[in-house]
Amino acid sequence: MNENHFTKHRYHNQKIRESISEEILKAMSLTKEDIVFDIGSGDGFYSSLFAKKAKKVIAIEAYKMNFEDPNYSESNIERIDQDVCEWIKVNDFSEATHVFFSNSFHDLGCQRVLLEKISKTICEGGHIDFVEFNLKANFGPPKSIRLPINVLKPMVESYGFKKVKSVDFENHYFISFVKV
Repeated sequence: MNENHFTKHRYHNQKIRESISEEILKAMSLTKEDIVFDIGSGDGFYSSLFAKKAKKVIAIEAYKMNFEDPNYSESNIERIDQDVCEWIKVNDFSEATHVFFSNSFHDLGCQRVLLEKISKTICEGGHIDFVEFNLKANFGPPKSIRLPINVLKPMVESYGFKKVKSVDFENHYFISFVKV
C-alpha cells in the first residue's frame, strides 16, 4: 500500500468517524463514573472521546505502534498492547461499565469466547456497544466477514444481553446492549 493510498484511506475514515461519533456518544450516555474498555482501539479516536466523558478508558490494541498516536494523550487512558483474544485468558471485564468495539469485532477469532467472558464478568447493567459496517458499504472488510445487525443482535442476546439502542448510518450501524 503506498503512502498516498494510506493517507486517503485514513482521511476518509476520519471524516466518517467524526460524522457519526456525536450520535454514538449520545447513545452511550457516558458519565464520569463509567469505565470503558475500547477493544481494538486502533489509533485511539474513540478512546480519546471516551476519556473526556468517562472516569477511565482501557484501550486494548494488538498493534503497539498505534499507541504512538496523539489520541492516546489523555491521562485516564490505560493502554494494553495485546490481542484481546490472548488478554481474556487471564483478565476479565469486572471493572467495565461499557465494552466498546468499533469495526473490530468482526475480525476477532474469539468472538464467542469473548462474549462469554464479558457476560460472566461485566456488572449487571453493563453495556456492550458495537459500531460495525453495513453490508451496503462499498469499503471496509469483505462482506463475507461483516456482521449485519440481524446476525450480531441474536448472537449477543444469547449471552444474556438485551438490545437497548441502535442507530443506522450510511455505511455503519451502532448497537448497544445491556446485561440483564
